[in-house]
Amino acid sequence: MSDAPKQVDAAISRRTRQALSEAKARGVQLGKAGADNLRATVEKRKSAADAFAKQHEALFAEFVAQGLTHRKMAELLNARGIPAAKGGLWTHGQVQRILNRYADWAQAASA
Repeated sequence: MSDAPKQVDAAISRRTRQALSEAKARGVQLGKAGADNLRATVEKRKSAADAFAKQHEALFAEFVAQGLTHRKMAELLNARGIPAAKGGLWTHGQVQRILNRYADWAQAASA
């Protein structure tokens, strides 16, 4: 067995350290996934989810009034060509989460 794998590992390590030090010199902040940063992204995702849910609130109210199951709601949304939040097909889990969001809103409004 040759020393080639060790040399490759050393070269990769050297290039990685060099790239990180260059990024640091440019002012790039590395390894900053603390609570303050996470909080900002959580709030951003939550507001996007709230906006998406608001767009479909009347439709889901209609489905709930009809007594449809979550799975049936997902099937109808997909049949109507209404994309889910990230553009894909609806699943019963996504329907459940959006209905839970509506329930949370109703609970907060009544409190």
